[in-house]
Amino acid sequence: MEKNYIPQLKQILQASGITQRALAERLGVTFAALNRWLRGHATPHPKKIQSIEKLYRELVEYPAYDEMAIREIAELAEKNRKRGIWKWISGHEGAQDDLLLEHTYNSTAIEGTTFNKHETEAVIFGKKILPDKSLVEHLEVTNHATVLKRILQGEYNEPLSESLLQELQYGLLQGIRQDAGHYSRHLRAIRGVDIALTHPKDIPEEMRHLIQRWKRHKKITLREIGLFHIEFELVHPFGDGNGRAGRLVMALQCLQQSFPPVIIENARKAEYYDVLEYAQRKSEGPFISFLANELANTFKILKKYKFTAL
Repeated sequence: MEKNYIPQLKQILQASGITQRALAERLGVTFAALNRWLRGHATPHPKKIQSIEKLYRELVEYPAYDEMAIREIAELAEKNRKRGIWKWISGHEGAQDDLLLEHTYNSTAIEGTTFNKHETEAVIFGKKILPDKSLVEHLEVTNHATVLKRILQGEYNEPLSESLLQELQYGLLQGIRQDAGHYSRHLRAIRGVDIALTHPKDIPEEMRHLIQRWKRHKKITLREIGLFHIEFELVHPFGDGNGRAGRLVMALQCLQQSFPPVIIENARKAEYYDVLEYAQRKSEGPFISFLANELANTFKILKKYKFTAL
């Protein structure tokens, strides 16, 4: 039976028009090794298979998201827009707790917090102190849960603004960083990503423009929410916590637009980073599709509690 990587390699060659020698160089292997893989005479190392899959997505799968496909994805996501969903969540303790645990665990785990879901639950709801975990990790989890709970309960029901973003980030990083709630004054970088972030001197202006663009939207779909996240993470305005803050802002934006708060799963961390980077370089299509899928998964949590639109 033909392995997945063999048709992927063939499609990469066909779609890109590059030679086998050029593809081998891009994958960091010899021409002979690539030839053996294509013939099924040898199996790539698992890390090379991951490289093949990433290249396949970049050159074959992602370019298929044209403008029409992006619009269709956003339109399909509309089925998860439910009138009164925020009010319903704010008054339903069980649904709140589930969303609180899932979002906090996944978002902090994406950033490297080592708590598993059971430990996260014990810290959030049982106020446990885990002896093998650092104070910073405890604060990352409890701060996130505190800010998110206020969002779920409707305490941030105001137009998006710079001051609101800074307040959310302060809540995430209070007790951890002295510059919590303030734009960074230093150069930042995203580990493993070769993208130039906004220079510290330009952050205030870029953030003003980002908020202005958001306020100009006459209709906000999942696409506009996704585009805001893409641009926010590219500006990367704070010294730390940009990923967590960005995902909390996205949850708030979803609720304000009668969507459930999208939860990005830690299990899909690599894919999340992949589609986000592709969006920042080329096109938002794969990222919007990714969000639509995660949004549908979040809505399943509410279905457990027999949510009905008001």
